[in-house]
Amino acid sequence: MNTFNFDPKTQRFHNLYPIKTPKMTLKQSLRAVQEILYKSAQKIPTSKIPQIKPNLEVFEKASDRLKFIWFGHSTVLLNIDGIKVLFDPMFSRYASPIKGLIKRFQPPVLMLKELPPIDIIIISHDHYDHLDKKSVQFFKDKETRFLVPLGIKHYLMKWGISEQKIVELDWHESYQMDSIHITATPAHHFSGRSLLGHNKTLWASWVIKGKHANVFFSGDSAYSPHFKEIGERYGAFDVAFMENGQYDKRWMNAHMMPEQTVQAIKDVQATFFVPIHWSMFRLSPHHWLEPIIQSLKITQEQNVLMLHPFLGEIMNIPLH
Repeated sequence: MNTFNFDPKTQRFHNLYPIKTPKMTLKQSLRAVQEILYKSAQKIPTSKIPQIKPNLEVFEKASDRLKFIWFGHSTVLLNIDGIKVLFDPMFSRYASPIKGLIKRFQPPVLMLKELPPIDIIIISHDHYDHLDKKSVQFFKDKETRFLVPLGIKHYLMKWGISEQKIVELDWHESYQMDSIHITATPAHHFSGRSLLGHNKTLWASWVIKGKHANVFFSGDSAYSPHFKEIGERYGAFDVAFMENGQYDKRWMNAHMMPEQTVQAIKDVQATFFVPIHWSMFRLSPHHWLEPIIQSLKITQEQNVLMLHPFLGEIMNIPLH
C-alpha cells in the first residue's frame, strides 16, 4: 500500500489537495437533505426519459471502434478490444440503505440477466449509488473479475464474490487483461456506507488503455489539480466519462460544478466528453435536467466535443 494518501494513525484515506469550502453545520446538512427529498422544482422527470433497447449482437460484434452503452447515472458498459468492461453497475431500485429513499427515475433499459457476458467490473468507490449489493451479487457465479480501490474487497467477499476474482488497487497501480491495461488513478472525493465508515476505503478514477483506444472514467470527484496530472501522465484520451451532476456550491469539495467538469475534460486532454452521474437519481437540489443543459451551453461556448446518448444507445467512437 502506498502511504501518500493514507494516514496509518487514523487508518483513513485522504485527498491529495485541500479544497476550501464552508463546513456545513448539522442544521444546514438537514436543510440540504430536505431540499433534495422535498423541493418541488422538477425533482424528477414528469414522463419517462427516452431510451433505446440496445441490440447486443451489434454491440458485441468485432469492430475497430470503441463502443459503449450508458445506462444512466454512472453505469457504463464498454467494449474495448472485444473485452466487456462494466463501470459502477447500479441496477437496483433505490440508491440508499433505506428502502423508499433515492428511488431511480425509471427501470433500467436492460435487466442484469440481459447483459452480455461481462469480463471486468470496475467500482469507483463504496457509495450506494456506485457500489450496489444486488448488482454485485448477480455476478457471484460468473467468471467476471472485479477491479476495486483499496478496502472495498471485503464488501464483495461478504456478498459472495470469490476473493480470487477481486483485484484491489491503490492509485497508480494497474491490472492487465489481454490487450487492455487498467490503472486506478486519483479522484477527490470521500467514502463510507455508514456514519462510522468515513474514508476507510479508497475512491478512484480509472484509465483503460487498449490497442488503439484510451479511456478515462472519473468516478465521483471534486475539481482539483489531479485532473491535469492524470492528463499529463496518462492522456490524451479518446473519450472521458466525466462526473456531471448532483452538484451544489455547498459540496464543491466532493462534486464538480458544470464549468469545472468541462475544465476537467480539457485537463485530461480528452477528445470526447460523455457526461455521467446524472439523469437517474436525485442526489442534489438542482433540476434533474440542469446538468446536461448547462454542459451543452458551456461545451458549445468552449468548443468541447460532447456526446450525450440516449439511455441504452450504442455509441461508436472513431479512433485514430
